[in-house]
Amino acid sequence: MNTFKKILATVAMAAMTSSAFAVANPSYEDVKAAIDNTLAKVEEAKAALDNGANNEAVIDLVTDARQLQKDIANNVLDLKRNQASNVLKQARSALQSNEPQSAKESLTDALNRYKEIKQLYASNH
Repeated sequence: MNTFKKILATVAMAAMTSSAFAVANPSYEDVKAAIDNTLAKVEEAKAALDNGANNEAVIDLVTDARQLQKDIANNVLDLKRNQASNVLKQARSALQSNEPQSAKESLTDALNRYKEIKQLYASNH
């Protein structure tokens, strides 16, 4: 009987912890807002670079965009989101290496990728 109680306690604990760590799927509005916020931040970074802002300020904007894009939680979009994030990383590296032309190209590419993500998400919902 003692063994049965231990097994029952173990099963009960496993059930409680698995439900405690369950992550709710983000709503349509949450994902859409994450896409819009990321897109706005990339546009802001590109505009700042085009207007001659210093590299550090643009790097901060790119870093903010990379943080915001993490909230784009959708299985369909994960691959495209990761690819766009890598392009933002390239832009940041180009800025750190003082290569503004390469950074502009990467930001333009990232902007187009996030617009594609937005269209893809809108067409699926």
